[in-house]
Amino acid sequence: MNAAPVSRRARPAKVPLSRDLVIETGLRILDTEGSAALTMRRVAKELDTGAASLYVYVAHRDDLLTGMLDHVLSQVEVPTAGDWRARVTQLVDSAIDALGRHDGLALVAFGRFPATEHALGLIEQLLTLLREAGLDPATAAWAVDLIYRHIAAESVQRSGDERRARWGLRALLNGIVATPAAGGPARLAREDEIGALQEIERRAGAPFAEVGMHAVAEDEPPSREVLRAFVVEGRAWVWPDEDDQPVGYLVLGMVDGRPHIDQVSVDPAYAGARIGKRLIDHAVLWAKGHGLEEITLTTFTQVPWNGPYYERLGFTYIAPGDETPGLRAIRASEMVHGLDEWPRACMRAAVDGWESD
Repeated sequence: MNAAPVSRRARPAKVPLSRDLVIETGLRILDTEGSAALTMRRVAKELDTGAASLYVYVAHRDDLLTGMLDHVLSQVEVPTAGDWRARVTQLVDSAIDALGRHDGLALVAFGRFPATEHALGLIEQLLTLLREAGLDPATAAWAVDLIYRHIAAESVQRSGDERRARWGLRALLNGIVATPAAGGPARLAREDEIGALQEIERRAGAPFAEVGMHAVAEDEPPSREVLRAFVVEGRAWVWPDEDDQPVGYLVLGMVDGRPHIDQVSVDPAYAGARIGKRLIDHAVLWAKGHGLEEITLTTFTQVPWNGPYYERLGFTYIAPGDETPGLRAIRASEMVHGLDEWPRACMRAAVDGWESD
C-alpha cells in the first residue's frame, strides 16, 4: 500500500528570503566552513532554495562578499571621547576587532575598498578626525587609504598582540602628521616673486572677514619696497608648491637685536598642510644659526589661527611691562593702524628646545 503524498502545506514555513538573510547566511558559512565553501549554490542549499533565487538579492558572489563586509563594518563602534588621535585609535581597534572575527572576510577587506554605506561611514569618520588633526583634504584622503590598509592587514594577520597593532598604528599616524606638505622645502624668496607674496597676503586675509574682522581682511599687503628689503637682506622665505610657485611666505625682521616675525602667511587653499609651521621652523633655524636665543611676533589673541595657534607651537605671551622698546614701538604703530580694535599682544618663543616638524 502506497503512503499518501505529503502536502507541501504540511512543511514548516520557510523564512522569506531577503538580502540581509542571504548575507547573514553567507557570513555563517564563511565562519564555519571557510571562504572556499562560500558559493552561491552552498548558500542556496543552506536556505533550502535554488541558486537562481539568490540573484534577486545579490548580483553575484562578489556582491555577496561586499554585502558581508559592509554588514560586519556596521558593528564598528564610533568613538566619542578623547582627542583626535585617541578616537582614531579606538575606531581602528573596533574595526580590526570586527573584521578579525571573520578571517576569510579580512582577506576580502584587504583586497577592496567598498563604496557601501558602512564602509563609507568608516572612511568619513577617519577623514573627519584627520581633518581635526590639521591635515589638508588631499593629505587626509591619502592617509585614510593607508589606515584602511592597516586595518585590513591587522585583521588578516591578527596575532592577539594588541601592543604590536597599536605600535603599528602609532607609527603610521606619527609618520602621516610629520610628513612634509606637498612641495617645499622652504627657500629664499626672489625679487620676481614679490607680486606673488602680495597675492598670498590678500588671500590669507580673506578668512578674517568670516569672523567679522573686515578691516583686517581688506587691509593691503606690505608694499613692494618693504618686501624687497626683506628679500635683499636674505630674511624672506617661501614655501613653493610642486611647480616651485610660492604658496606661503615668511619675512623676518630684527627688533632690539632679536629676530621678529613681521609676517607669515599661507594661501588658504593650502590650510592645514602645516606650511606656516615649517616656515616658522626655518626662521627658528636661522635664529639658532646666528646665535640668537628667542624669536618674537605680534598677533591677535582671540583669532584661532593666530594667538591660540602660536601657543600650541610653543610661543608664550609677553606682559606689556616686559616688552622691549622695539616691540612697544611696533604695538604703538599697530594701534595707530587700528589693529587694536581686536585684542592683540606680543609673543616670544625660545630657540633652544623648539620642536621642528
